[in-house]
This record gives sequence, structure tokens and C-alpha cells, in this order.
Amino acid sequence: MKKMIGILFAVLTVFLLSSCKEDLGVTAEFSNIELGLTSITFTVEIDDPDAKITGAVTVKLHKADGTVVHTKDITSDTELVDYNVSSLINSETYTIKIYATIGRESVVIGEHQFKPLSAATIHITTPEEFMDMKNNRAGNYVLDNDLDFTGKTFATPFTAAFSGTFDGQGFTISNITFTSVITYTGVFGYVSSGTIKNVNFDQITIGTSAAPLSMTTSSRTGIIAGYVSSTSAKIENVTVSNSSINYSSSSTVQAFVGGLVGELKGEMTDVELDNVDVTVKATSYGRIRVGGAVGLLTEEAKLKRVKSDADVNVTLDAALRNRDVQLNIGGLIGYHNARNINKSVEDLYTTGSVNVNVTFGTTSDATSGNYSVYAGGIAGIAYSNVINAFFGGSIDLTHVKNNNEASVNKNFYVGGLMGFYGSNKAIVSAVRLGDGNEINVNVSDDVTLRASQVFGQNISVSTQQVGIFGTAHLMINMIDESATDTATVYTTLENYFTSDWMNAAFAALP
Repeated sequence: MKKMIGILFAVLTVFLLSSCKEDLGVTAEFSNIELGLTSITFTVEIDDPDAKITGAVTVKLHKADGTVVHTKDITSDTELVDYNVSSLINSETYTIKIYATIGRESVVIGEHQFKPLSAATIHITTPEEFMDMKNNRAGNYVLDNDLDFTGKTFATPFTAAFSGTFDGQGFTISNITFTSVITYTGVFGYVSSGTIKNVNFDQITIGTSAAPLSMTTSSRTGIIAGYVSSTSAKIENVTVSNSSINYSSSSTVQAFVGGLVGELKGEMTDVELDNVDVTVKATSYGRIRVGGAVGLLTEEAKLKRVKSDADVNVTLDAALRNRDVQLNIGGLIGYHNARNINKSVEDLYTTGSVNVNVTFGTTSDATSGNYSVYAGGIAGIAYSNVINAFFGGSIDLTHVKNNNEASVNKNFYVGGLMGFYGSNKAIVSAVRLGDGNEINVNVSDDVTLRASQVFGQNISVSTQQVGIFGTAHLMINMIDESATDTATVYTTLENYFTSDWMNAAFAALP
């Protein structure tokens, strides 16, 4: 009888302990889970409303057979934010368990099972499979045929960073229509260390002239990607054709827009824009950086072998009060800051035009403001050089003042190559093609204007190999100023460019 009572007491004790474990009142919730091929990053939030945790909190990683392959005692809640475990086996299934000491016992208060992303090659054959890439942002993808998105609702697969590879094998992705812009807008949205190569994009539409897509906060927009955030990222052998961006920004922070990429930190080579239009309307004082190819080229980016006939159209129609405004607008690059890499930008040209219309709309109660506009055929503003480039389009810039702008400062920089050049690196073989192409600037008399067929302003101490080929043209407020422009005029471009690629590109012009 005593033995039976003892057994019943032991069973009751186990039952009570199990009940306590099942209802601890302490939980660990997982969020922001980011899987890689051999890693995981996550955040854990512990909820302990009754302060039951009496000792250590520990993170343990178990393999499927129960083996513990990682353990760490946590001393601060901040250690559980973006917690990372690496060197995982790609084919293994793991479980993360969060242990906490409650009383004298270490118990599991939360767990998450996962498997690292697949390293196997994934073949894309349908629009649905393309958009499913969001489930593996580190995947190795191969496009096996053309993709036509006609009638399909498109959403970029990568609102978070793509770090895999995408090989288009020369096929075409076509007829994508965006219905909204987000923080990172483009077919690939947000790219970190990923590679995109050997693919054509045709009939990609981000807004229309009748119904431009609008954004009220900071954004980056491009046909391929809005943001390429890593210096190890690569975009190569890509063509964008018959496509357009019509974008309206009321952001007070920034809008970076490019025909290919909004902001580029990686490397982009052998790319082409054919019949592309980039149109941006801004209604506030956020920084505007717009380029036919790239809006912002950062310190360690590379841009090489670019063919473009993208037209760039930028309108500012604001109502400013005591604000500073800066517009950087270029036929290829809005803001060229790739200063840390030697020969970062070389072998590129555009035959598209640059059109800028500026209305600051200064309010009647404004007492200050600094308004700066930089527009150039290659780059609006540049803090590094280019090697082998030509601009074969026109520039038209218009600004009309209102009656409230006596207290503001206006500085405009307009150049056939660059609006402003601020590097001591020498530009090699860059030229504006004049025949049939014009530079027309019409601004009010309160603007400090610096305009030329090459640089609006050049503060470099180096000798620059730049000039004009063909008919000179510089009209300022309907007055021909080409005769007073000091830009060098070339009568021949034979052996002018230093690369075979550039000589061939120039020879192929109609």
C-alpha cells in the first residue's frame, strides 16, 4: 500500500512540474529572421512580466540529432538583437532554443526550427517562380526562357537584400507594370552582395506620365534595382529597353532615381539603355539625385561600358520656406562620388537629353534659403573623374523666379559634361558632341549661373582632357554665348579615345 501511495505521489509531482513548465508565464519570441546559405540572424524578445527568471538566459543551437553545436550565455538584452550564428551545414536542420533559469531549473522558453537556404541551382521558367525568389534571397537562379508578365500583378521579390546570383542566359523579362513605389523600387528591388547578369528587361513601366507613382518618404528607384548596397555586388551584361520611370516625390529627405539603379555601391559593367525615359517631379526640399543610368554613385562603386539613350526629365514644383535645396541631374549619373577607386568610371556615353524645369515657389514669409541646381550631360556633380566618355544629347534648363525670392541664394551649374567638377583627378578623353545638340539655359536675373559646354564649374587643379566636337552651342537667356565659352573645340576624334570599346561605340553612331 505504501509503495502504491509513493508511486501516485511521484506521478502527481511529475504532472505538477509538467504543468508548471507548460505555463511558465515567460516566453521568447523570434523576429527578423534572416537565413543565409550557412548562417542565420535573428532577434529574440523575452517577455517576463512577473520577473520569474532568476538566473542565466542561454542560446543553444541543436542539430536534428540533438547535438548542441552552439551555446552562449546572454548578459544583456541587446545581445539578442541581430544575433548571428554562422558556419552552418547547408543540408542540416537546426533548432534554436532559448533557455532561462526559473527557480533552480533551466527551461526552454522559446524555440525555432530552420534549415539554411538551398545552395542548389534553381531554374526559373514562369513569372510565379520569379516572384517566389523572395523565399530564398541567397539562391542561385538561372532563367530558362523569356518571361512575360502581361496581366500579372508584380511585386519585387526583394524588399530585403538579395545576395544570391541571377543568370538570365540572354533571355528577356518583359511587360512588368509597377503599381506603387516603395523604399527600394525596381525589378530586383534591394540587392546587397548579389549578382545579376545576362538578362534583358523590356517594357518595364514604373508609373506613367498621366499617373506618376508617388512617394512621400525616402526612396531609391531604378529599373533593375532601387538600391545596390554592397561593394561586392555585380550587375553585368544587362539591357533595359522601351521602359520608363514616372515618379513623383514629396519626400523631405531624399529621392535617388536612375534608369538602371537608384543608388549603386557595387560594380555595373556592360549595360545598355535603349529608348528609356526617366521623369521625376519633386514637390519638396529633399535631396534629388537623378541620372539616366544611376542616381547616386557612391565612393567605391564602379561603372564601366555603358551605352545609353535615356532621356532625363526633372521638374521641381515646390513651396519652400527657409529651406535649402539641392538638385543633382545627369545624363548618366546624378551624383558621381566614386572617388576611392582608380578608374572607377570609364567607357560610357549617352545620346539622351536632359530637361530641367525649376520652380522653387518660395513663400511670402520666407527669410532665407539656399537653392542649388547641378545639371550635366554626363553627371550633375562629380567628385571623381571619368575616362572615355561622350555626351551626344541636348540640355534644356528653365527657371522663373517669383516675387518672394529676394532673400534666398540661387546657384546653378550647367555643363555639357558636368555641372560641377570637384576632383583633382584628371578626366581623360571626354567630349560633348555638338552637331544637332544644344544647350539652352533660361533663368531669372537673381540666379548666379555658371554654364559652359564642358563644366559649369571646375575647381580641379589638374589639366582635363575635355572639349567639344562639332558645332558649338550655348544659349543663355536667348543669347548665344558659345563664342565666349573657353571650351576646347576638336576638329577630329581620330585616336581621341583610349579604348577600343569607346572607339567602336563612337564609330557606330548614326
